[in-house]
Amino acid sequence: MKIAVIGAAGGVGRHVVSQLSQAGHDIRALVRTQEQADMLSLHGANPIMGDLTGEWTQVLDGADAVVWAAGAGTSGNFQAIDGDALVKVADTLVQQGPRRLVVVSSMGVDRPEQMPPFLIQVLKVKAVSDAHVQHSGLDFTIVRPGGLSNEPGSGQITLGRQVQGGQIPREDVARVVVACLNAPGSLGQTFEITFGPTPVGEAVASLPVSS
Repeated sequence: MKIAVIGAAGGVGRHVVSQLSQAGHDIRALVRTQEQADMLSLHGANPIMGDLTGEWTQVLDGADAVVWAAGAGTSGNFQAIDGDALVKVADTLVQQGPRRLVVVSSMGVDRPEQMPPFLIQVLKVKAVSDAHVQHSGLDFTIVRPGGLSNEPGSGQITLGRQVQGGQIPREDVARVVVACLNAPGSLGQTFEITFGPTPVGEAVASLPVSS
């Protein structure tokens, strides 16, 4: 497939690009700087210059699916990126395609008051944009990982509508995203993931196909 990755230069995004490239897919990676472009070229992507707060739609040209792995991170600009930009991407896909969208969100979006205080603001913003995606009519999957780590991935996770808080390597979040792109059961699904005992492929394959 030809896959557009938004947030490709981030921690999860780089793993997504690398894994998709290794699987033989054609990746178009949205980047803001030449440094990001050079780095993602090494990971096997075709970098496309753009900015979520400006012009970015060129990355969609010819794409069969879109992966959203963007986030404001330490910049704190949650409303612009985690909120408004994701809504804008979803609306653009409704208008022009492609219809397939896999979103990397966050655990606790549906219960921010139970999460650490420093996460509450961004989780409330993500709740609105996640809901927009869920009601967009797109063929979406929303993946909500627990605390992200840079440890090597094990390829094993816990997956469920809600799971007990815990960490998960970014490499394994990317594995889940890649698996979802080839799993009919992931269409229309929103779920949480942490480190766990179940192989990624098995966990994703266990998702029931939506009627």
